Amino acid sequence: MSGYNGRGIAPGTVFGRFLARRALGEIDDDAMPLPLSEPRAQRARALRETLIAGGAAALHLVSARG
Repeated sequence: MSGYNGRGIAPGTVFGRFLARRALGEIDDDAMPLPLSEPRAQRARALRETLIAGGAAALHLVSARG
């Protein structure tokens, strides 16, 4: 899994190529352009998902009325 914080398509494409090469065994972890880390559980994940879904629903409602 990889995550991006609004950094755009170009970095995702470049990093995706590295991930593919890593999965094929062509490169090792030291060749990756970013440090690798173990995934962590998110705190209050269910609450965050509910708030995001509610905000999206409200935005769609307001947009539909306009």
